[in-house]
Amino acid sequence: MNRALKVGLIGVVILVVVWFTFRTGQTPIASGRIPVQRMPGVASRLEPGDKAKSADQGSAGQLPLMEMKEASYVVDYAALARSRENLPFRMRGGGGNGRVMDQQGHVLMESGEEIRIFGVEVGPDKQHVLVEGGSAVNIVFNPATGLRLRLPLTPPGEHMMGFGWRWIGATKLLGESGVQAFNADGTPVNCCEGHNVAQTRLYVYDVTTRKLAGVTMPGKVTQPVVNVAEVSSDGHVHLFHEVPHAGTQQDLGWYKIDIEQ
Repeated sequence: MNRALKVGLIGVVILVVVWFTFRTGQTPIASGRIPVQRMPGVASRLEPGDKAKSADQGSAGQLPLMEMKEASYVVDYAALARSRENLPFRMRGGGGNGRVMDQQGHVLMESGEEIRIFGVEVGPDKQHVLVEGGSAVNIVFNPATGLRLRLPLTPPGEHMMGFGWRWIGATKLLGESGVQAFNADGTPVNCCEGHNVAQTRLYVYDVTTRKLAGVTMPGKVTQPVVNVAEVSSDGHVHLFHEVPHAGTQQDLGWYKIDIEQ
């Protein structure tokens, strides 16, 4: 093979690589370390905390607080169904081998060393995608800009569990975490269905400012451990309490977080 032909082939390969990168929007993540089509119960299966942080969180005593108040809320399921029609992005595959695709079938993001994809949830603005991995690894992806933002693994503080996230606004996420439960002998509880949590903690994360805020539980909620059943895109949160090992649940009602503050 002559030299001119070799140079030509190399040039073609480079052009193909550049074209594929542009089409898929796959750009490198900023450096740093790292629980939809939502798999049921993903957010409730909280995992042991990781000390790594990937956002401006401050210290445990410095997080701003957002109030959650009791609210009267009725879900418009017809409107909810319409909002989920013709989504610009979707997931194919699963079980840690998922792919984020556009309506034309182009693969925009896929499982690999960066993240094993178990689920995706398109944001209310139809521009951002919450990509859910295992071991509390979660990424917000904007295919139009190439943004890939690694969400915090855990809240600040000792013995905190890994986050599970859900959209509650165009650029805001509700984070569900909790304090690790310990046995009488001081060893961490290693049990099923989230019963390794001693107390539930909720947070709001803004993907634009990359700021984390704590959420205060309303006085009506006296149970230390609660679960998030549903959320809305305007800050409403539906809570329930699951009695450990009894198989029964207590509906705690709907509450509202002022996500505009």
